[in-house]
Amino acid sequence: MSEERRTCQRPDCAGAYEDMGGGELYCDTCGLAPVVSPGAKPASGPVGSAGSAPTGINGGATRSSSQSARSRRSVSGRLSRSLSGKSGGRSVSVRGSGSASGPSGRGRLGAGLVVVPQVPRPDPRAMVLADPEVPERKRYCSRSDCGAPVGRARGERPGRTEGFCTKCGHPYSFVPKLRAGDIVHGQYEVAGCLAHGGLGWIYLAVDRAVSDRWVVLKGLLDTGDQDAMAAAISERRFLAEIEHAGIVRIYNFVEHLDQRTGSLDGYIVMEYVGGKSLKEIANARRTPDGRRDPLPVEQACAYGIEALEALGHLHSRNLLYCDFKVDNAIQTEDQLKLIDMGAVRRMDDEESAIYGTVGYQAPEVADIGPSAASDLYTVGRTLAVLTFDFQGYTTVYADSLPDPDTIEVFRRYESFYRFLVRATDPDPARRFASAQEMADQLTGVLREVVSLSTGQARPALSTLFGPEVRVMDTELFPALDGEVSRLGARALPGPGRPPA
Repeated sequence: MSEERRTCQRPDCAGAYEDMGGGELYCDTCGLAPVVSPGAKPASGPVGSAGSAPTGINGGATRSSSQSARSRRSVSGRLSRSLSGKSGGRSVSVRGSGSASGPSGRGRLGAGLVVVPQVPRPDPRAMVLADPEVPERKRYCSRSDCGAPVGRARGERPGRTEGFCTKCGHPYSFVPKLRAGDIVHGQYEVAGCLAHGGLGWIYLAVDRAVSDRWVVLKGLLDTGDQDAMAAAISERRFLAEIEHAGIVRIYNFVEHLDQRTGSLDGYIVMEYVGGKSLKEIANARRTPDGRRDPLPVEQACAYGIEALEALGHLHSRNLLYCDFKVDNAIQTEDQLKLIDMGAVRRMDDEESAIYGTVGYQAPEVADIGPSAASDLYTVGRTLAVLTFDFQGYTTVYADSLPDPDTIEVFRRYESFYRFLVRATDPDPARRFASAQEMADQLTGVLREVVSLSTGQARPALSTLFGPEVRVMDTELFPALDGEVSRLGARALPGPGRPPA
């Protein structure tokens, strides 16, 4: 690459691009990635299918920062924000610290004790929704302290996809803001919608500046307050420093001008992780009569061990995940990844909004806020949801477990029940002390479950004692037999022979 092509494209920057490996370029002065890859030709056309629905949403309203524990709806995926601090930039490309805690392809789901069925990595284009639409039963106000049903049908009139909440007046829209072929930040070419989350639609795109890799665009903020936008982008830069094989990579934070409303919408640019969420895997299992067939306990334990390793990495960096559940973990091939970083916050953060999901969130979060103990609580609740037909886990049993005598899995695997009781204890001090301790105990449960299922013991090496020392021969020298010495046979003196 010539010197001219290495020069930073930002007008006010005198730096040059540095190749960080894998074709990723970042300026050595401002730290930003190129808007357009140096020397690359413009994109020839749209990546996905054309003909998406018209764009548009009223993005001019600010969001409340009240705790989501007061709401009975999940608001995960919406990034918390702090209005303190200033940031002059409107785009922040951040490269990782390079201190990954493990290899990118571990392929060890199951801890070597159980074989978990692999989930093939799909063609990203096949995951794009042909007709993106949010069912009426899933339309709720996105304001954290409201959560009222919106966009519902009245009589024969279908529900509106855009409007205002009749309870709090907050605007809502379930119409995609981006369509196939749109170029976001001069770099990301939209292929279409993948799913609908707490901040609106999640999009698949191609990064034209970095090897045409697939990425995911997810809403950062739905607000017209540009100071709040800049502060939020600055506050969330630490997400791009997280590198772990079990956590989705964050590549960039960008803004895009909505041509319809004229508002600047913020997006977080993430690694595309193809596969199935734990929710999809669980819902795909059905009995002959159509009822949901819970996951085998050993498979759920394998998922839990991987999730705890990822949460332990976040905790070691003074971060909390806050919203672990079946929706937020994806299995791709033989690996599990946490995919939604929207609720991640620093342990000492006392200002940002708190995000969680009823039925998974620890009871003390509403009063004292999240902690490492509340993260571990969400793993216990997720394992319960996966392993038996947990009716009423968001209502009657929102903060408790059913009677073990009524749950066949609990009757069969008492150690698993005792594990969940401790993980979801109402008192945070009585739960596991760390993600590592909880993972070790869950591995022990998995060993017992596998042993009961197969009839073959699967013990672990003791952490207190080493293996038994075995001596092959207890005698240093064999017993003497005949005229031999310690060094072997010796010649006896005789006529004409000198003494040996």
